[in-house]
Amino acid sequence: MRTKTAWIIGAATAAVVLGGATVAVAADGLLGPNNPVPGVSIAPQPDNDSHDSDADDAGLAPLTGADRDQAASAALARVGQGSVTEVERENDGGTAYEVKVRLNDGRTVEVQLGSDFQVLAQGAAELDD
Repeated sequence: MRTKTAWIIGAATAAVVLGGATVAVAADGLLGPNNPVPGVSIAPQPDNDSHDSDADDAGLAPLTGADRDQAASAALARVGQGSVTEVERENDGGTAYEVKVRLNDGRTVEVQLGSDFQVLAQGAAELDD
């Protein structure tokens, strides 16, 4: 009887330890350095180096994670709820950043920001084709 109890306790302990390790690994992936500010939904960027390769080609400074998060927050503050799908560094007139936001109803809006992250312009919401 004691052997059976010891095996049950051992198996339960192993399950708890492995379950805790699984939760820790998942939480690390969710709360990593590229995670946006809570309440801000930012879709993953295809380039994991925290910069836009097109910006490098155009001679612009790389887009940092902090700049991406600040631009995304500013755009979402302007348009309301949605998910940021793309943040690009721009050099078109006074525009320093262009942020694409997918609204909750499926439409997409482009928001142009200055270098101080102030909204300069907002395009009309359009449905994606």
